[in-house]
Amino acid sequence: MAERKIVAEWLEKAEEIIEQAKQTFDNSQRVQPGDPDEYIEAQRHLEEMSIELDVIMRAATKEQRNQLNRTQQQLRQLQNHFILRR
Repeated sequence: MAERKIVAEWLEKAEEIIEQAKQTFDNSQRVQPGDPDEYIEAQRHLEEMSIELDVIMRAATKEQRNQLNRTQQQLRQLQNHFILRR
């Protein structure tokens, strides 16, 4: 079973990465797109969070998995946006 503190810390970290990636994606949608290196870095962070999520989900309780599943959906949806934007 994953400790609540670890799951809470991971979810907070994931939320920060998601928000940063959303901002980068929004910047790329503008007439003058943002920094391409920043775009690639955001994609890398999303992928790293996705891998970490897979590890944490294996040790999570049913209740924790429900919350982690929602975060996983957000991550994957944002990853898809990045891929389709390219």
